[in-house]
Amino acid sequence: MITKLKAAKTIMLLAAIYNIFWGIVISAYPQIILFGNPPTDFLLIILRCVGMLVGVYGIAYYFASKDPVAYWPLILVGFIGKVLGPIGSVYYIWLGKLAPSFFWVNVWNDMIWLLPFGWIIYQAVNKRLSANS
Repeated sequence: MITKLKAAKTIMLLAAIYNIFWGIVISAYPQIILFGNPPTDFLLIILRCVGMLVGVYGIAYYFASKDPVAYWPLILVGFIGKVLGPIGSVYYIWLGKLAPSFFWVNVWNDMIWLLPFGWIIYQAVNKRLSANS
């Protein structure tokens, strides 16, 4: 039987691997998330910076995977980013500044992690993560 602690560690390790991979991809090929919008040099630079930040989040998630109870604030920072990212996207889609298809970036990079991160934060804050549970 898998424990809550082992599940939390596994989730955070998967998040770390995913974010490091996605950060590298966006840093190297930022145009893949533009969905046909013409890229400007400035936009490509900004997206490469976003890629670096995503990769850095991955490093933080790696440390959080070692001890989710101790590092729950790192998970909380990631959770907040995963809430704010889709909100910002919806806003700019509504303004017509982003193509509606851009929202898929949020689905795969933010929204799929909300429930697992929220569960880990809840468990950690309430000290319900343990090897025996």
